Amino acid sequence: MNMQITAATTDAVFQAADEQMLKAEADYQGFENDLAKQIKHIPDNYPGYHNYHYDVAPIGHDPYCLISILSAVKDDFKLDDPEIQDLLTTAKQPRHQYTLTINKQLADVYASQFAGVDIDSIEPKYLDLYIKLTNYDLYSTVDSLLTRQQLARYAGYLRNRGGRPDLFPADEYPHVVPAKQPNRFTVPVDRLRQYPTLAAELKVAEPFIGYPYVWSGFEPATSFDCSGYICYVMDQLGLKYRNVVRGKTVHLPVAGSTVDGVFYDGIYEKCQRIEPTDRQPGDLVFFRGSFNVSYRRTPVSHVGIYVGDDMFLACSDPYGVQYQSFDDRHIRSDMSWGDTWGETVVCYGRLPLRAKEF
Repeated sequence: MNMQITAATTDAVFQAADEQMLKAEADYQGFENDLAKQIKHIPDNYPGYHNYHYDVAPIGHDPYCLISILSAVKDDFKLDDPEIQDLLTTAKQPRHQYTLTINKQLADVYASQFAGVDIDSIEPKYLDLYIKLTNYDLYSTVDSLLTRQQLARYAGYLRNRGGRPDLFPADEYPHVVPAKQPNRFTVPVDRLRQYPTLAAELKVAEPFIGYPYVWSGFEPATSFDCSGYICYVMDQLGLKYRNVVRGKTVHLPVAGSTVDGVFYDGIYEKCQRIEPTDRQPGDLVFFRGSFNVSYRRTPVSHVGIYVGDDMFLACSDPYGVQYQSFDDRHIRSDMSWGDTWGETVVCYGRLPLRAKEF
């Protein structure tokens, strides 16, 4: 790799041959098609069950994300390169983008009849089969595939779709992230004077508008995810929150969770909760529903800086750092539109920042 590319790069162009990029995309689509066929034929491969229960997430990925991942490893990659093949093999394993689980349970109508009986000894006709497919989104897989240096390169390629907006036209590739122009929003000067905390936050945060969303990113070189962006801003303003989990120092997630029986705070827990009627520009605003956070105590999954006028500044999946309106809709992992941000507000939070510290 001889090209110095980071999240700050705005003109990174994919170097691989079109043929190789299209073959790589077709290869990954083939994996997804096989996964869909596997799910479709579960009754054939697991016959005779009382009922089949499906909880199957939509299957699909943004091809620009895939090609940015491969290009981060080798600029002019070829599909048959062993390193590229190893990376793709890893990406296709469970607990990366997709995890398929198949479990059997006693059907309710037979629960009393077989109480205490080993389920493996019970005939399928008395059992229900539960099929669950989780799609973690390819965007959320990158940190398990790439080094920090490669993550920076990935961000640089992703920022401008590798200079190839023609490579995967949306009418042929339905999971391409739809184009979205950033909201042209300027915080009024008198508001910055009235709320010095907001002014201090934006002085740090605004220079990164346009940077892409990168899962686990927490610094300018790699770009940011939503919590990494807020943590970076707070770091620069003197609030250097960290957790030590399993001996490793990590930045705070949006909200806390329990690991090995120990609860670790997130950004949400560090805030004083603020009622909507008492919110101020400079407070943080927390949202739900952007991805599955059932493992957390709270439904909080996203965070941004509230700037007034029902606007906030955040690093959002998949659009990156930009101002957004409460009227904007967030996008699901299958690239369909979800609720408006305003409909998913959980609460506001205030960190212990003081104007005199700036």
